[in-house]
Amino acid sequence: MGDLLNLFLPFVSTPRNYSDVLRKLAACVFYETYLITFFLRDIPAVHDAFRAAETYGRLGAFIKVIPHSDSLNIAGLVVAFGVALLTFVIQLHDRVSDLLGIRSSFDVNEILVPLAQKVGATLPIKEITLHRDRLMREVFYRYASSRSTEPLVDRHDIEHALGRWTWLWVLIETTVIFLVSAGIAGAFGSLQMGSWFLLVSLLAVFLALLQRRRLGSYARAEIEAIAADPAAAASVRNTFNAL
Repeated sequence: MGDLLNLFLPFVSTPRNYSDVLRKLAACVFYETYLITFFLRDIPAVHDAFRAAETYGRLGAFIKVIPHSDSLNIAGLVVAFGVALLTFVIQLHDRVSDLLGIRSSFDVNEILVPLAQKVGATLPIKEITLHRDRLMREVFYRYASSRSTEPLVDRHDIEHALGRWTWLWVLIETTVIFLVSAGIAGAFGSLQMGSWFLLVSLLAVFLALLQRRRLGSYARAEIEAIAADPAAAASVRNTFNAL
């Protein structure tokens, strides 16, 4: 049931693990792209290209028998599926995060440094940054992973944080999708449409910045749970100090 909600109602479903996040992101990209293609079809050259694809050979004959095929935007449906598949395969949100340092900055400044301070470890921030991936696995995800059957951190806190991160990634991918669409509309001479797409992209950036500011509070709840457990705190401190 959860998989169906992620597929058909991505804006209301709550992800419980990273696989759910990826499906939610792909579904959101699909619907956004499908909507965008309806607008792009107002550009004669785009509409003609889509119409040529929808009426080509046996494929065109097959599409013709589909009820209301003229209004379904079949070519847009195919484009939307292709774009969603591409963003799923390359994990677009990760590529943007790597480019802008979104996740790495958060891991160091909002998780690892505060956690080190909580457990009484002394480690220069340069070392924490250098060993970020290893430290995140050993001192954070070991206790706060959505894949763990019995995580130390309360599962509600984990899923709550995962849901908030998902919305950040949705907004980031929305920014890219509408920015590319603005470029396409502009390239075909539809400056007004391109301006509207650009405006949506800028709005998504603004909302993403607001969402990013909220994420620290969810990480703090997880950090405090790890630091409050004596065995976990000792293990985390030893891991930090061993670097």
